[in-house]
Amino acid sequence: MAAEADTVADDSLNGRYYTAAASAAAAVASQPPPSHRQSPPVVHPLLQQLPPTPPLITSMPSTVTCSFVGEGSANAVFCVTPANAGDNGSTNGEDGAVKKGTGAPADAGPLSTHLLRIPKAGPGVDPTTCLEHHAYYSSVLRPLIGAEWLVGQHLVRGVVSSGVHAVLDELLADLDRNRRRRPDWVGTRVAANVDVALLVEDMTSACKKSAFPSTTITIQCKPKWLVQSPSAPAGARRCRTCALSAASAAPSGANSHTGRAKKASLHKIKPCPMVLVADPPTSPQEEAELDAALWDYVCKHLGSAVSSSSLSPTSSPSKPSSPVPVTLLKARPAIVRWLRATSLFRRMAAIQAEFDPHGVLSVDLEGPESDGDASTIALDRLQTAMTLRDCTYYLRITTGDGTATTQPPSISAKLGDLDRKDGRRKLARWQAQERTLLAGGFYLGIEEPQQQTQCWLERQRG
Repeated sequence: MAAEADTVADDSLNGRYYTAAASAAAAVASQPPPSHRQSPPVVHPLLQQLPPTPPLITSMPSTVTCSFVGEGSANAVFCVTPANAGDNGSTNGEDGAVKKGTGAPADAGPLSTHLLRIPKAGPGVDPTTCLEHHAYYSSVLRPLIGAEWLVGQHLVRGVVSSGVHAVLDELLADLDRNRRRRPDWVGTRVAANVDVALLVEDMTSACKKSAFPSTTITIQCKPKWLVQSPSAPAGARRCRTCALSAASAAPSGANSHTGRAKKASLHKIKPCPMVLVADPPTSPQEEAELDAALWDYVCKHLGSAVSSSSLSPTSSPSKPSSPVPVTLLKARPAIVRWLRATSLFRRMAAIQAEFDPHGVLSVDLEGPESDGDASTIALDRLQTAMTLRDCTYYLRITTGDGTATTQPPSISAKLGDLDRKDGRRKLARWQAQERTLLAGGFYLGIEEPQQQTQCWLERQRG
């Protein structure tokens, strides 16, 4: 891993993917529409120059059944499987999700284990968007973090040319009509100009029911900032994540630059991610406190939990905390041990610190102190740090195989939602947020009126 990290530390690599992605996009676009009578994957030589994630490009079958899985602000996720005979029109799944098919059998291939992730229409989305995301994933993130920690993904072409795009939009329209979408996402649709999208490993078993539906649970969490902001003042009592949470809950005016509108409902105290990288305990009391904090962190994300019987997980947690399933309670000691022992979060913290050593306020692209190439490199590296602060990790807990045989829980985690952040579009917002946190005293916990958080730093400092 160290050798891989040293290779990626070369600043030229963090921007090199642009040329490969653009060239590959042009080459793929120039190819004729995929033949649905022939199924070999299309792999262009320019894409072969990237670290492989075979097959790099899969062709979309001409006849599929689609169901909605979840969405975020920028992307929507669907389960797409080859249609069975008679699957014409719309049907309702057991979970109430609308499914649409075009009615002919086909080979499932990677669609049986992957979900379709496609950008929504919006600023900056063009036909090369997913090619660029995948090139960044392959040339920067895989060597930097390690493939074993990443949700697998590859490209699929034919979303528009196969007619699947129109089916996906109709699914979103059905959700709109049934008032099953977040208000600010109502009316948004899949990008009409994206024919090459992503197939991402299905971490939630959304497309395949288990024979033993209660044995596997996947919890989705946002790791956020796993090291303190370099801009935080000395003596800060809150981490960056909890400081922003406090600012978002503050009365209007105090958080005018956080980019988040304050809601009228009560402030929901968010879990502090710093507990994931807490120092090892030195006494039985500290050990009990850390174990309790880690378990509380898991429980606060149960609103995003998806069991292996679910067909409609959400891509971003929005439900209130749910009762802890009995199977999960039994696995509590193993889950806590895994969270304390894994190297994943410390690895992420090290990358965040390495790629953002001076903070967002130190990046100056256009001011009198801007240093041209050096500022561009600093922004490139900041974008990677920000990508790892806004990604999702999927904690998968398997508590048995449904038989009478007692088996120890199996626990694993992978990172997903790793789209590269566009620093040139977002830098001003990032900097405005940081200035608000500093000016409002949110790092020090001296804002008025004071907001309640459960920051691990604050708890440790008393």
